[in-house]
Amino acid sequence: MMNGRFCTPGDGWLHRLDTRVKVLVSLMLVVLCAWWGNWIFLSVVLVLEQVMFVADRTPARSVGAAWAVFAPIAAVVALVMALCLNDYGDVTLWRIGWWGVSAQSLALCGVVALKILDIVFALMLTVLTTSRRDWIRALGALRVPYPAASRFVDRLNWLPRWRQAVREARRRQDVRGVRPTLLSHLRRWSIAHDLMGRYDDHVVVAERLRGVYLDRGSARRTLMRPAHMRAADWIVAAAAVAVAAAAVTMIMLGW
Repeated sequence: MMNGRFCTPGDGWLHRLDTRVKVLVSLMLVVLCAWWGNWIFLSVVLVLEQVMFVADRTPARSVGAAWAVFAPIAAVVALVMALCLNDYGDVTLWRIGWWGVSAQSLALCGVVALKILDIVFALMLTVLTTSRRDWIRALGALRVPYPAASRFVDRLNWLPRWRQAVREARRRQDVRGVRPTLLSHLRRWSIAHDLMGRYDDHVVVAERLRGVYLDRGSARRTLMRPAHMRAADWIVAAAAVAVAAAAVTMIMLGW
């Protein structure tokens, strides 16, 4: 019941890519998109991210769910910015009473909306295509202790686990014939919170039974299949670094 996760099963090239390379690519895209406000670059990155999902055969429902959540957020942010940037710029496109929209403010709002979407999907490139096993293998290769890696993955997937807990709480209420009221919704969240706590307790017990906390001194837990870089992983990492270097060069030249 409580195995909610962002990752969707698949065998595409992104799913097979080493997790450390995916994290590198995601972080470079986040930094570049946050730094550079060129709308052409931001548009190309957004299209490229969607093409990468399609090439990986990532389920459309997962990518669509991210669009359904973050596209309205980007639109609201852009609208609030447009309201706050009243009479900003010299070229006024239209005016409604006291509110004037200029070409400069519209371009700025569009750039901010693109940045939000670019950064979200840059992170989703890793989150939607990396399983719990691959996360732990990659973190283990970076010398992160297994308990810390396990906790990180659980925190990363907190939102889908919470959503599943709320659904389970709603099903329990429906079986009992509870009518939908404000009090029942509050009670549902309380049940979901208890379910999340029980899940965490069960995970700790299972880990202790498997000797997770028995590492001492130089004796460290080993993984049956530790993460390792393939030739394809090195090629993608090198290509990502080259593209990032080219983008930084264009930024420094003032493009």
